[in-house]
Amino acid sequence: MGSTRTKILTLLSTGALLLAVPASALAATDLGRAEGGLGYIASRQKANGSIPAFSPIGSTADAVLAAVAVGQGRGVVKDALGYLSRQVETGKVDGVGLRAKVVLAVSAAGRDPRAFGGTNLVAALRGTISGGRFGTAAVFDDALATLALESAGLKPSLTVTDWLRNAQCPDGGWAYDEPYSAATDDGSCYDGTPGDYFTSDSNTTSYVVQALEAANRATFVADPFAFFDSVRDDAHGGWSYSAGFIVTDANSTALVLQAYAAAGGPVPAGGRTALRALQHQRCGAWAYSYDGAKRGVPDVGATIGAVPGLLLKPLPFTGPVIGPIATAIPACVSPMRPSR
Repeated sequence: MGSTRTKILTLLSTGALLLAVPASALAATDLGRAEGGLGYIASRQKANGSIPAFSPIGSTADAVLAAVAVGQGRGVVKDALGYLSRQVETGKVDGVGLRAKVVLAVSAAGRDPRAFGGTNLVAALRGTISGGRFGTAAVFDDALATLALESAGLKPSLTVTDWLRNAQCPDGGWAYDEPYSAATDDGSCYDGTPGDYFTSDSNTTSYVVQALEAANRATFVADPFAFFDSVRDDAHGGWSYSAGFIVTDANSTALVLQAYAAAGGPVPAGGRTALRALQHQRCGAWAYSYDGAKRGVPDVGATIGAVPGLLLKPLPFTGPVIGPIATAIPACVSPMRPSR
């Protein structure tokens, strides 16, 4: 009894707030790990509902997807959607990529993206389509926009999915910015000009694979899974962003796992193990990558991305979000918001 009381007093003295599930449970299951990650994400939510990482709007939308994937955190989702709605109302969600991310989040949470923030975001996306492309958006955003339409219950036209398919690079991947051009590009969609900074990458490729799989039009000019093999980090078992720098990062690894899940095939051995290895189990957060031989510092953007990948949830998905987050509040974050 005395030993238990001492442990409790020690936890209270260090500011840790425990809920129903102890921190040690994070190691038990992938759902437990995801709950821990969601607890960390919730602790980083600002009073206005945003959860900023790489961008306030985009990362907040992605955080909603993480909560829906876990099926917990109703208060977090409510506040995040309130923030996103206000951004739509004030005209700050004005590009194809941001609109697509918000549509994906709103649809996942069971809300109507055709009447969100006083705007029909689905019509806004469809209104940009010309020749199968969403305006002059990057290939990355085209893939997101296709997924967004699918999340809203619309099957994309053949011109949209054909455009995505034909944008593929000969190495099997897709580049962030522009579709492949046989006249100017090498096998990785790099044309060698000073303004071309992008080659094929795992993130864009994953979103395209998920979009085409969701449309049941996953026929490819080249094998995207062979491309994923080419950017795999054999040392740690995960995946890198591109062939230019091979190192496991949480976001790329999670997205590749989602692509495999979308295709319905087996996940490569060690793939989820590599993602698990980047989690700080005491606080639930994921590191983006490795700092030398050790995992890096807790990173909210990496945690947001890791959760759906760890749970093998391909886009688009929906689901009920029930009650508060059933895990320990992350111990490495102070001050903290209550888990909701």
